[in-house]
Amino acid sequence: MALGNAKPTFTCDNCGRRGSGASTTSATGRRLCVECADQLTGAAAGLMASQGAVGDAVATAGWFTALRARRRSRRSPGDSA
Repeated sequence: MALGNAKPTFTCDNCGRRGSGASTTSATGRRLCVECADQLTGAAAGLMASQGAVGDAVATAGWFTALRARRRSRRSPGDSA
């Protein structure tokens, strides 16, 4: 059955929110919404860059998420990812 322009829906395995459109699959197979995927990416980058300092990883995750959200909000609707 054709869906036409309908986007598939999913439930984020991290926060439980239902979403439509793009999702990210983590290395462990969890489906994540955009915000949770940004948090995971930022935390992983922070943990590697700080050589294991958890506080620095949490701070990096926050900065990364804020920057990604700002870039998304500034992008015009017709732009591609």
